[in-house]
Amino acid sequence: MKTLITYLITFVLILNANVIYSQYTEQEKYDLILTLQEEKVAYDFYSEMYNKYNQKVFGNVMEAEKTHQEHVMSLINSLNIDIGDFSNTPGEFSSKEMIDQYNMLIEIGGYSFTDALRAATKYEEQDLSDLRRYASQADNENIKSLYQCLEKATGNHLRAFVKNLKKEGINYKPKVLSEEDYKAIINSENEKGDCFQLK
Repeated sequence: MKTLITYLITFVLILNANVIYSQYTEQEKYDLILTLQEEKVAYDFYSEMYNKYNQKVFGNVMEAEKTHQEHVMSLINSLNIDIGDFSNTPGEFSSKEMIDQYNMLIEIGGYSFTDALRAATKYEEQDLSDLRRYASQADNENIKSLYQCLEKATGNHLRAFVKNLKKEGINYKPKVLSEEDYKAIINSENEKGDCFQLK
């Protein structure tokens, strides 16, 4: 009887330990892998647009997206998450959804610099919406911090693209975010500091 009680106590402790020390949920894993792919879409697209139009805004945001991608990958590696077939080759993605997204951005961006700015602005809007959803689904504090940092940086990108559209004589209207959310972001100052600095 004593042995059985000891066994049961040990079993319960193991179960509790798994709950307490579990690094991530399946939802968090799925969202992180999706975030990595989305950051790569952004980096690959902005790289192409910078090469095509040689405009500073695409060069600056391109470099930031590369840093974001590296930071997401760093967290994924620290959690020992298997990301499957991930390619660093520009334009190559592991899902049809990402391939289609990238190809659509490239097609629209190829029409003109203004069209490229419009496509980039809408993409950053969608990114903000996605990041907020991912953060709401996360319990792991490191993962939540990552999404909060990405959200701040994405707000900077959105402001940069909107500013450049204004220079082109275009008053951008939000396509994904609510008018209230959009105005709050656009009327805010850029976030200072580098919360993506890898240590």
